[in-house]
Amino acid sequence: MVDFDFYANTYLGSAIPEKAFPAMALRATQALSDFRRTYKVLPTDIVSEKMALCAMAEVLYGVSRHEVGVTAATVGSVSVRYGTDTDSSLRRKLLEQAKIYLDIYRGACR
Repeated sequence: MVDFDFYANTYLGSAIPEKAFPAMALRATQALSDFRRTYKVLPTDIVSEKMALCAMAEVLYGVSRHEVGVTAATVGSVSVRYGTDTDSSLRRKLLEQAKIYLDIYRGACR
């Protein structure tokens, strides 16, 4: 698991307050473990996994603060729907963040 000192001083994150960080880091670690059950996850350097966990923790923190955004829009007769991320879109966002720092493959890898 990654600690707040790494988050603040190496990742240079500022979105998550220190008090909330341990819970977000734990959830990010659990999500990465879940990805490992489906994908081949390989670090790209010695800090890449911690960097990925920090990025994923920031996504989870944003969701935990109930950030609401537009989830649907219609132009004809103007229809807009606001809401939070579904589980599948949250998983997709977490995977996108992890892929920034880690090599993630489905099936056979090089």
